[in-house]
Amino acid sequence: MHKIRLHAALYHYYLLFVLLAAIAISGGRNFLFTKDAVEVKVGLPEIQEIYPAATLFEINRFGVYEVYAANGQQIGTALLSSNYSQQFGYAGIVPLLIGVDQNLIISKIVVLPNNETGDYVEAIYSDKFIGRWQGVSLEDAMQMQVDGVSGATHTSRAVIAGVRHSASHVMKADVSVVGETKLWSSVKNILFLAMILASVVMAYKKGRARFRTVYLLFVLLIMGLMLNNLLSARLLNGWLLEGFVWRVHWQSIVVFGLALLLSLAGKRKFYCNYLCPMGALQELTNKISPFKKRKLPGRFWGISTRELYLTFIAGALLTGFRPELAYLEPFMFFSFNIIGIGLILFGVAVVVLSLFFYQPWCSVCPTGCLMDTIPFNKAKYTESKPIDHAEK
Repeated sequence: MHKIRLHAALYHYYLLFVLLAAIAISGGRNFLFTKDAVEVKVGLPEIQEIYPAATLFEINRFGVYEVYAANGQQIGTALLSSNYSQQFGYAGIVPLLIGVDQNLIISKIVVLPNNETGDYVEAIYSDKFIGRWQGVSLEDAMQMQVDGVSGATHTSRAVIAGVRHSASHVMKADVSVVGETKLWSSVKNILFLAMILASVVMAYKKGRARFRTVYLLFVLLIMGLMLNNLLSARLLNGWLLEGFVWRVHWQSIVVFGLALLLSLAGKRKFYCNYLCPMGALQELTNKISPFKKRKLPGRFWGISTRELYLTFIAGALLTGFRPELAYLEPFMFFSFNIIGIGLILFGVAVVVLSLFFYQPWCSVCPTGCLMDTIPFNKAKYTESKPIDHAEK
């Protein structure tokens, strides 16, 4: 029986591998583990966002964009950050076009097209963040301390690093790419590692039920509101298409790796039950709700709701459609200070439904569905039996 189950599990993983490979190739990879370097295109419309009077530009031998007006006079230059380094945000590189005058003073910074969620990009376009560099010299920009945007941490860090790397290349100096104070960064790292340790203890140590409510509060506050560290279809698809950088994504990689390892060891739904802030929010709401909870319809035509939802998303990606995956899940609700009203209502709807239904989002969550396909004991072997027509 063990051998039969092993064969069934191997076939199960083979199908999952083929599906992920197909999505990766349809997204632009020429092979599952390699992808051509991202080419960032800059045209006159992008140049005109910095220099409205521009009618022509040329790229000199140093890769710098020299910008000219209609009378042929040079009116400024622009630096493309990806020429010097590729800085990753939440879902891929975040290229910048940095306008610089003849005195090496930054006139304006434009974020070029990227795979970041629109709400994250909009959040960094403010005088308190990207506007801070306007009128600053490249020399000062190398060491200038700019706080990241809460809720758009990865994207804002990528912008900070892009500006510093570009400035240091022009000024021929080395700089540190630190987006927040070392003390605060260390505190968050310690809290994250403490939550990882606590999650393993809660998953395996007996007698843990009486601490679960307090534990869920910590998951909500630390993993959700403070670190904004959630696995999502958007994140996993970004890794699949663009890859990941350990320095940027190490916490998410640790969470995913631990969930993968413990799932293979038979601990089903480890991430969903112990580290997902949205799961914690729903369970806490269930606990305080005075109403009798019911379960949402879980299956249609013999297929679970979340399997149908995951199939819809995978099918869209395979056929060339590129829906904004961040809007198909309510996880951006924890970045409530930067998102639009639609996503806030999405998150509020999940909370309201949790008053009457047992963990409503979990019944349709595509990320949870994908993670739940991993456990070894999830794959089952069904032996087909011959029909005995003589009995009929």
